[in-house]
Amino acid sequence: MTSQPVALHPVAVWIEAVKDPSSEFNRKLRQICADNEDMREQAARMCVRALEAFGRAYGTDAKAVVIRSAGRVNVLGTHIDHRGGTVNPVAVNHMWLVAAPRDDDRVVAGNVESDSFGDESFRISASLPLGQKIHDWHLWCHDQFEKRAGDPSITWSTYVRAAVLYLQHWYTTDEDAFAPRLRGMNMMFYGDVPRAVGLSSSSAVVVAAAEAAVQLNGLDIPREELVTHCGYAERYVGTHGGCSDHGAIIFGLCNGLTHLTAFPLTVGSSPLPKGYTFVLANSLVPAVKRAGARNAFNSRIAAYKLGLMMIQSNFPQYADKLRYLRDVHPKTLGVGEDEIYRIVRSLPVTATRADVLRRLPDFEAEIRQTFRIHDEPAKGYPIRQICLYGITECIRADMVSDCLRKGDIRRFGELMNISHDGDRVSRVVNGERVPADNSYPDERIDALIADLASDDAERVEGARLWRQSGGYNVSLPAVDALVDIALATPGVLGAGLVGAGMGGCIVALVESGSAEQVIENLAQQYYAPRNLQVAANVITPVGGLHTFAL
Repeated sequence: MTSQPVALHPVAVWIEAVKDPSSEFNRKLRQICADNEDMREQAARMCVRALEAFGRAYGTDAKAVVIRSAGRVNVLGTHIDHRGGTVNPVAVNHMWLVAAPRDDDRVVAGNVESDSFGDESFRISASLPLGQKIHDWHLWCHDQFEKRAGDPSITWSTYVRAAVLYLQHWYTTDEDAFAPRLRGMNMMFYGDVPRAVGLSSSSAVVVAAAEAAVQLNGLDIPREELVTHCGYAERYVGTHGGCSDHGAIIFGLCNGLTHLTAFPLTVGSSPLPKGYTFVLANSLVPAVKRAGARNAFNSRIAAYKLGLMMIQSNFPQYADKLRYLRDVHPKTLGVGEDEIYRIVRSLPVTATRADVLRRLPDFEAEIRQTFRIHDEPAKGYPIRQICLYGITECIRADMVSDCLRKGDIRRFGELMNISHDGDRVSRVVNGERVPADNSYPDERIDALIADLASDDAERVEGARLWRQSGGYNVSLPAVDALVDIALATPGVLGAGLVGAGMGGCIVALVESGSAEQVIENLAQQYYAPRNLQVAANVITPVGGLHTFAL
């Protein structure tokens, strides 16, 4: 289904509007920037730079559309969106895109920072199977990822390709016809979403590119559907995550958190209570999705999938209620928390691929497809601790909106801390940083079951599911150090890593009056000893995706 394409305006007209503080453009930009005038002015300057670069390339008379995307910080609900869990993110920073339609199907992607992101282009029709509809997008993406491995001509534009090719794939009939055939685009990107730090700069590009294709082709795609399209599209780059990053970007809320739950997508929001803010600190260890990290991410997702299959096999009485890992929940199954622990205890602490196939002969075809997206972990899949992390993180994430509604910010912070404990790879013991042990052997599970059955209220409370961190283990010692320094500062209620892990940033929930002290402590105890420039600041939640009008 299509609708009318967006109205286009000459680049010169856009520049004039952006530079006019009283224009409709700037009225909307003020709303997006939560009436922060310094932020609005900075965002407007970035937009002008994108427009001027586009004008130099294609002429100031060229008619274009202006789109603003963003980055995101997921505060709680980590690594679970693809398991049906809730995420609680804020949108941050800006990613601008100036785009104009072409008469052919070539997409030309440019960036103001051309030294880092050179121009790249591709033809839509030449990038998709000729005369053949893609029936399994995810497997096709994996095949394409393997084919282009090492191709130096395809770098950052992979994220543009992901969005455009997915939408053309979506608009391909069973008779192998493009309907409609998407137009090519001339595109110019520019933004201040930090790269390789877990703030979804790549997803910001995917969302902006998808929105450009939607607007310039008059596609009728509701925002909720666009979230799913963007999430599936990004699998083209080789990772198999969910759609929450794209949902956070599309539905970002000024001065508040968005609550997103998948399957089906539901969207809610809560304002951040007055007197509190977020501090973002960059470890300056790049969270780059190269082969090793991609294998680590995808193998953990595989552990989720394999664990759920085992639960379905081990507990057939619950199988019809278990579509997603989030369904391993007392309310969904109508059981007590002790039964959830027994379900988790049935999972192996670790398992090789041979172990998995032996345990699940009825799932062999699906399992072998899961194996295709990553290498086998050298020490096996730590299925039990990963699944416990996912099960309990789903419960924690669902508690956030209630905490904010009741003003229980301290509980919110406690949830953040437990969540990060599940990602920890190190902790400080007797003044030394040592490896963290997030395993859950049988005796630990048995002790939790015994605590729940006791008459001791303190033991019962300590054994609650939401208090168990599990073990996803994608932090780094440097990231753990940032968290520990933040938590040692009075006025900090919670802290944890941001994004998929293996580097990047942390976010801390802070009493507003303590934010400067947090940054100072991080400067003295983390950045200075490592001879690093301070990379910590207060962040302001901003509005999400927007296509501007004049």
